Amino acid sequence: MTRFLFLSALLFATFGYSQTNCDALKKENEALQSTNKVLVSENEYLKKVLDINKPILETEKENSTFKITKVTGNKVGKNIEIIFLIESKDENKKMTIEDIFAIDIEGNEYKIDFSKSSKTFPQLAKNIPVKITFSFKDIQGEPMFIKMFRFKTTSQPDRNSFEKIRSNLEFKDLKVSWN
Repeated sequence: MTRFLFLSALLFATFGYSQTNCDALKKENEALQSTNKVLVSENEYLKKVLDINKPILETEKENSTFKITKVTGNKVGKNIEIIFLIESKDENKKMTIEDIFAIDIEGNEYKIDFSKSSKTFPQLAKNIPVKITFSFKDIQGEPMFIKMFRFKTTSQPDRNSFEKIRSNLEFKDLKVSWN
C-alpha cells in the first residue's frame, strides 16, 4: 500500500511539473509563430520585387546587363517612360549614356525629356543594379509599341579612367502600357 501511495504521489508530482512547463512551451510557440509571420511577409516582399524587376527585354554589352522592366505612357502628360536596370558584371565603373531616342511604330522620333529623366551618368558597382528612367515628351497619339529605343554608352572602369569602352544599344518592339 505504501508503494502504491508513493507511486501515486510520484505520478501526481510528474503531472504537476509537466503542466508548469506548458506555459514555457506556449511562449516559445508564440515566438516561433511571430518569427514565421515576419519571414512570410519578407518572402512576399521578395516575390514582389522579383516580379517588379522582371525584364521585358534584356541584353548584355561589354560586361554590363541592361534590362528593360517597364514601358508606360501617360495620356494626360503625352509622354512615355522607359524604366530599366543597368548592372555591371565585371567591376565598378562610371557610365555615360548619350544620344537617347525612341521611334514609334509610325516612324515618329522622340527625344528624351532630361528634366523628367534619371541622370545619364550612373555610377555602377559590381553586381548591383541601378534603376534608370528615361522620359520622352510630345508623344503623338497613343502608340501601342515603341519600334526602337536606342542609346550609346561609354564606360570607364574605376581602376583605369583612361580606358573607355563604347557600346551602341538598341531595343526593338517595346509594348507601351497607357494610363
